[in-house]
Amino acid sequence: MTAKENERKALEIYEQLIATLGDVSEKAEIINIVNALIEENGLSPAGAPGPLLKTSRKAKEPNRNALPCPKCGSVHVVKNGSAHGKSRFHCKDCGTFFGSSSGTLKAGTTSSDTVWDAFIEGMLSDNSLPVLSDRCGISLSTAHAWRMKLFSQVSNSVGGQILKGVIQEDEFYLPSNFKGNWKGATNLGITMDYSNVIPDYRKYGFRDYPHERGSQDRRRGLSRDKVCIATAIDDGKRVIGKPIGRGNVSSEGLEYAFTDRLDEQAVLITDKSKGGIKYAESTGLAHFALDSKTESRKGQYNLQLVNALHSIIAVKAHSRSCFATKNAELYITWEAWKVLNRARSHTEKKESLKALVVPGKRVATIRQVRNRKLPQILHQITDN
Repeated sequence: MTAKENERKALEIYEQLIATLGDVSEKAEIINIVNALIEENGLSPAGAPGPLLKTSRKAKEPNRNALPCPKCGSVHVVKNGSAHGKSRFHCKDCGTFFGSSSGTLKAGTTSSDTVWDAFIEGMLSDNSLPVLSDRCGISLSTAHAWRMKLFSQVSNSVGGQILKGVIQEDEFYLPSNFKGNWKGATNLGITMDYSNVIPDYRKYGFRDYPHERGSQDRRRGLSRDKVCIATAIDDGKRVIGKPIGRGNVSSEGLEYAFTDRLDEQAVLITDKSKGGIKYAESTGLAHFALDSKTESRKGQYNLQLVNALHSIIAVKAHSRSCFATKNAELYITWEAWKVLNRARSHTEKKESLKALVVPGKRVATIRQVRNRKLPQILHQITDN
């Protein structure tokens, strides 16, 4: 191979190396360095006006306004024709093909954007199901399914998040609620045979009688009829809240709720319950145990944020529009999302929910919504 051919081969290798840089932000600077090396080593072809590698064509920046890929979250997305009058897209990173509604709240439905806009606005205004049904021109059962789809989408978006800084943790107790469990389909206008259906409140050993919405249990104080719900909130208003058992709080229940969800450098604030203290000792976190009656509202470390969240949830839980225990985590996540975003305008919140995509997670289907079960941790120790 001649010297000229060697030079040409070296230049080709340089070009290939530059091409592999993709969208590296310092690509132009790296090309300039390579050009300088070419000139210093006399590799410019005879008669050529300058180095072979050019920086005039800037690396193509990803379109930050593009739809994110519902599988990997990448914005390296290009249009790929259309189907049924709707645009299709192709992710250049993972190779997924998807539509404009894939991964969004609207996925799997045929309703127009106008209907979904009205529904989301109604949800942000705390409209009841009958009002949502009339406002959007949809059935009561569809309004309920869409509500749970929205809650599930928001829950997926914060799933696995890590709480940091000063974390306030406390528990509150709600009467077990099986709203919509037994004749829920009939209440939503769906014909169903209930002759062989065993209500969950009996199946899981809570009680043998139906429970009026919003009323108190017949047993006073803590009992197996009460559901313990653990909540934690940090300085950034990030929230974790989920049912952890029946009766008094336990360290095992707190581990179920918070394992791998609290930053190792965080400061954990709890009350002086035995379960909370035992859990804090097992984590090795910096910990302050406050007297809930005299210290929870004073000083640098307090429980005011988490108690305020409990008050918001209690208003919903003790009304006739209360939520079923099996959906408690979804409702808590939704209320926490509203608290986190309360400084944003109504329009900003609506657009955020419309465009919300959780990479790698599918939007809940109506079948999944209707088949949702009571969390395993709340089942009777021996399911009979």
